[in-house]
Amino acid sequence: MTQALERSDYHRKQKRFAHENVTSPIKKGIGLASFMHGSGFTGSGEKILASVVGVEATSGGLVRILAASTEIGQGTNTIFSQIAADTLHLDYDSIEVAQPDTSQVPNSGPTVASRTCMIVGKLVESACISLKQTLISAGLLKENYSPTEFRKACSDYHQKFGPLKLFSKYQQPPQIGWDDVKYQGDAYGAYAWAVYIAEVSVDTRTCEVQVKDFVALQEVGKVIHPILAAGQIEGGVAQGIGYALYENVVWKDGRMANGQMTNYIMPTAADVPLIRVFFEEVPYAYGPAGAKGIGELPMDGPAPAILSAVENALGITGLNQIPLLPENLMLRHRSSR
Repeated sequence: MTQALERSDYHRKQKRFAHENVTSPIKKGIGLASFMHGSGFTGSGEKILASVVGVEATSGGLVRILAASTEIGQGTNTIFSQIAADTLHLDYDSIEVAQPDTSQVPNSGPTVASRTCMIVGKLVESACISLKQTLISAGLLKENYSPTEFRKACSDYHQKFGPLKLFSKYQQPPQIGWDDVKYQGDAYGAYAWAVYIAEVSVDTRTCEVQVKDFVALQEVGKVIHPILAAGQIEGGVAQGIGYALYENVVWKDGRMANGQMTNYIMPTAADVPLIRVFFEEVPYAYGPAGAKGIGELPMDGPAPAILSAVENALGITGLNQIPLLPENLMLRHRSSR
């Protein structure tokens, strides 16, 4: 929170806006939200799933990752390859992620719940450690080795023992537990934490709200891939801005009445400000290299931060419904005067 307040210049802007708002019809405000999101399935979900990941080394030293997680644009294949390459001290190009065909890969669970990196990525790391230790135990590889020596060890293993394929199965961290009968215990193994600060302007003549600046600071354990991580945060915040101000789902006769792009309003590039993304790193012992979940986190914070900023701009309280459409804000603003 200290870093987020400093990076957003929160206290100085709050004072400046209060002074400027006295004479201007366009009121400025700044607001924050602090929040967390659990990583992985809730309760005993991960224990029940008992996910499995495999790694296979070919005779030529190519390492194939066998996992059911699906690449849908979030960077799964990239981070799995990165985790494996870092664990095995190999080049990134030496890693291949197999297609998640159920006839080819074990069941490592669905691609949901901010679990791909923390849960499945940790299994990738564990399986790669087992692969390395297998070659070392067989006397084919020393502790400190080069990529060339790794490839030779894989070739020698295939000649002596046959295929080289190992699997890692999820083991629940020892310090957590969940009682499915009493519904008590640790809901998650780990949480991602964040403080988001939104700066807005509100035109009191039209009640149009614009987000002018956004600081998103989160602690997601070790950041595996900074560019992909920042991209997930930026995309989530953009969605959150739409959720807060524009995307109004209208139901009629059991159906969505505005299910077309002509009448369902979403933010465009013109409606999204510069999203300034920052990380604090507190490694989590049961994530790969200390990583935790990230994907769902940035959807939680934008709406409360934006509504808090609007309240600050107008000097009102009690805004608790989204999307905050201009017509709704106009009624609320007039009733408060």
